[in-house]
Amino acid sequence: MQSKQKHRHRKVHIKESGIDGVGIFAKRNIKRHEGIAVIKGELVSHMVVDKKTSAVGQNWIGVGKNKWINPTIFAHINHSCDPNAGIKGSRTIVALKNIKKGEEIFIDYSITEEDALWVLNKKCQCGSKKCRKVIKSIQFLPKKVFDSYLPYIPKYFQKVYTKYHRTHGK
Repeated sequence: MQSKQKHRHRKVHIKESGIDGVGIFAKRNIKRHEGIAVIKGELVSHMVVDKKTSAVGQNWIGVGKNKWINPTIFAHINHSCDPNAGIKGSRTIVALKNIKKGEEIFIDYSITEEDALWVLNKKCQCGSKKCRKVIKSIQFLPKKVFDSYLPYIPKYFQKVYTKYHRTHGK
């Protein structure tokens, strides 16, 4: 786990999560559409499968074609099928709705994954009424869900979704 001291953020901090291990929580109230933080970390442009990357890779955040960030604090952001945050551009976490101080911040992992064979390695535990149970890549988001996240899906992944649905007539 990254040092909590090393990566300080004005709006968020890491603490225990009821969803999965630790999560990212709001230090103060955050308004809808407000930028929360920029995802920082090592830019990775290829997958190397070994013990180090297999442990780290599961927390990488996709930012483009064959590009991921091995994030610092945001390696701890948890998934929800009813997230309160999305991504503007390719790296800025933005509030999809008002977030209260102390509330956990979630993204939908599907918005940063393009591999059509990717499936989250465990059953979703978000507990939302909108839970999809099985989390897959961007192509498999229901249209209504995809549209509700716009414009807070990275542009590259918007293109992947659109191309897939145009090609597969969905």
